[in-house]
Amino acid sequence: MKAFSGFRVDTDSMGEFLRTSPALAAHVKELAEQVATNARSQGHRVTSGELLPVDVLDAPAPDRVAFTVAVQHPAGMGMEATHGVLTRAAEALGLNVHGLDTHHDT
Repeated sequence: MKAFSGFRVDTDSMGEFLRTSPALAAHVKELAEQVATNARSQGHRVTSGELLPVDVLDAPAPDRVAFTVAVQHPAGMGMEATHGVLTRAAEALGLNVHGLDTHHDT
């Protein structure tokens, strides 16, 4: 595709932007909060009868801002495996969700 002939990405500046942009961080955090809200609104409950706790955690990586939406409860893994709580919440926002690739070519 010749449309981008001669185009060069300034990787240093892009890396700086991904690590330090307050606007990008705010947008990513808002999206994580929306995923958490969608997950909570599904109404799943733990054994005690309380709603399944869903948290947004600041999880910066060395090369970019990041937030994690997590169920920090013993029932979290089972709820995700059985109901896809976080996956469905993210997909409802149009996010493309991929699981861990456990098939390694050797």
